[in-house]
Amino acid sequence: MVSGFLAVSEGCRVSSVKPSSGKKTYHCVYTTALECDDGTSIPAELRIYSPFNDVVMPDNTFGYVVAKAYFPTAVPEEKALLEASQFFPFPGDPSSGAYEDSIPDCVTPFVMGLGSVPAPAITLPDGSSRAFSVVVADHVRDSRKSSTIQ
Repeated sequence: MVSGFLAVSEGCRVSSVKPSSGKKTYHCVYTTALECDDGTSIPAELRIYSPFNDVVMPDNTFGYVVAKAYFPTAVPEEKALLEASQFFPFPGDPSSGAYEDSIPDCVTPFVMGLGSVPAPAITLPDGSSRAFSVVVADHVRDSRKSSTIQ
């Protein structure tokens, strides 16, 4: 699960048919990125449920998102997939120079997961910090997907 403030761009509307029911569902899909504490970023694609008559948000719209996530092993070559359960866009005109003034200065999203730790922790180069991998799974893009996060 990912929670935080993200900017979205390159939005497009897509429809899909659920195999189990045959019903058509509409989403808006956007390009975004998850900023990391070390200054790197993970490219991502955010899918948001969208009613039939909804419009695509303008490029550079910021919002607070809560989303299920899948992180492929080939990041950054492959995009992380985010499936929004909540997206609250900030009001205003994203093309305005003052738009970002109202957005909280919290660029690093929070990643939460419940999973298993498949190996012992490793000591990081600073000599005191330790890190370990966690294998998590969630239902993203109509199927269950597993990710390994360190």
